[in-house]
Amino acid sequence: MTGEQQILDDRNDELFVGDNYQYYNNQWRGKMVQQTFTSWNWPAFFFPIYWLAYRKMYLEAFLFGLLSFFSMIIPGGGLVLHILVGIYANSYYRDKAKKTIAQTSQMTQWEAVQYIKRHGGTNVLSIFVTLLIVVSLAAAVITGIALFPTGENEIHSQAVQSKTFKTDNFSFTFPNDWRQEKENTTLDLKCLTYDEDLYTGVLEYDKADFADNISPENALSLYIDEVLAKCDNPEFIEVMKDEKVGEKRIKTVLYSCELDSYKYYYIFSLAEFEDFEKFAIIVQSITPSQFEKYKSTYEDIVGSCQHIQLMNVI
Repeated sequence: MTGEQQILDDRNDELFVGDNYQYYNNQWRGKMVQQTFTSWNWPAFFFPIYWLAYRKMYLEAFLFGLLSFFSMIIPGGGLVLHILVGIYANSYYRDKAKKTIAQTSQMTQWEAVQYIKRHGGTNVLSIFVTLLIVVSLAAAVITGIALFPTGENEIHSQAVQSKTFKTDNFSFTFPNDWRQEKENTTLDLKCLTYDEDLYTGVLEYDKADFADNISPENALSLYIDEVLAKCDNPEFIEVMKDEKVGEKRIKTVLYSCELDSYKYYYIFSLAEFEDFEKFAIIVQSITPSQFEKYKSTYEDIVGSCQHIQLMNVI
């Protein structure tokens, strides 16, 4: 391995690990890439499910929780699980880092950095979420409460699974597994999923900033031209929606284009309101294979647009 490649690998490892990188670097140093090794990780031993969640290994945390539940029928089974995680945590985490970094081999440098950050690093909030889940499940088992809400409880559960993000003048409702990206963006609002390569961007405009002959719909067309000018083979597909409900009008159009040898769908939406001087343009990008799966999610996000002035009146 060249010195330049080693520097790149070390940088990617540090980007993936984030907090406490030096500890893991010391644990991994000198180990062959394909080698499974034993070491000792005290936090992983004492708090395995929380360590896994903190290090964004959510599936592994879930599986550990299941194994812990079934290990209760075996004397000493829980302790054995803790010991195994303590012994192999550093090795498994190294493999996780290498696999994640390997996924970026065909990406641009900027895309690779964003991907590694998204799938690596730490999530302090997940510790509290995991603790809440563990306590809730324990309480349900002890008290015999069924954890399958219906009726009004189900409606409440669905409400908890969403969150609101805002620009200066508009608000949008997102599924609970989305987060807001505040760095390295020129958008007024940029939100991404935690575990998928999906994003929604929002730009808000003031009608007074445009010439009298330029309507919000014209502004949408200008923005579409600006975005697609950076792509190859842009193609209009369809108008997905153009309707008015109350004082709100939503227009959504679908385009395809190619970028770095990959094909993408771009979903452009206009949200405007009567008697309100601002309007919003929403842009979303997705691969064609994932379009149908997430189409309703994108439509719900756009449809949730409200201007904050109206919300304050209500």
